[in-house]
Amino acid sequence: MTRYYPAYLNLTGKRCVVIGAGVVAERKVTQLLASEANVTLVSPTATNVIEKLSDAGQVQWHKRPYEQGDLAGATLAIAATDDESVNREVHAEAQRENTLLNVVDVTPLCGFIAPAIIERGPVTVAISTSGSSPALARKLRELMNGDQDPAHNEPHSGAYCRCMEWADAAGVLGEARAEVRAQGTSAPPETWQAAMTTELLDLVQAGKTDEAKDRLLDALLATAR
Repeated sequence: MTRYYPAYLNLTGKRCVVIGAGVVAERKVTQLLASEANVTLVSPTATNVIEKLSDAGQVQWHKRPYEQGDLAGATLAIAATDDESVNREVHAEAQRENTLLNVVDVTPLCGFIAPAIIERGPVTVAISTSGSSPALARKLRELMNGDQDPAHNEPHSGAYCRCMEWADAAGVLGEARAEVRAQGTSAPPETWQAAMTTELLDLVQAGKTDEAKDRLLDALLATAR
C-alpha cells in the first residue's frame, strides 16, 4: 500500500484545473475557491452552481472537452470524470507538467488523494486511509464531527467524541499562548495538555472566555520556564 505524505497546501493565487463539472467537481471547485485558488474548469456542461460561479467571474470555464495543454502551468489538477481514457490522458499530462493530480476514485492515477475533511472554526482535520477504505474515513469523520447516530453522542456510549468541540477554544488558547510568550517564557507541552480540561472547554462554550483564559494562564505560568 502506498504510504502518503500528509500536507496542507497553500493554493492562494495558484492555478488549479478541474476536469469535469458534475456534482463531485462542483464540490472540488468550492473547496479550491475557499482556499483562494485561481480555478479553471474544463467541461462541455456544468451544474447550475458552477454556471453561477462562472457568470460571477469566480472560475474560468472552458466549455469543451479536455485537451492536451489544459494543465500547463497548473499547480494542482483534479479529474472528476467517468471517462477512463480522459483520466489517463490527464494523468500523462500531469506527469509531464509536474502537476499534483487527483483522479476521483482512481487511486493508481493519483499524485495525491483527497482526505475526509472536518472543519470547525479555524480547525481543519483531514482523515485518510491511504485510499484503502473511504467508508472508514467517512465513519471516523462522522464520529469526530458528531453527525453520526445520535446514540453515539451519549457520553457513555463508547463512541462519544468531543474532539472537534475543542475548535471552539482555539481563540482562548491562542490568546493565552501569546500572553505567555509576551512574558518571555513558555510552558512545557505536558502542561498545556494537562491544562486543557473538559472544565476549561465547558467554560468556553458557556461564553465565560475570560474566566477560561485566566484559569488556563494560571496553570501555564505555574510551571513556565
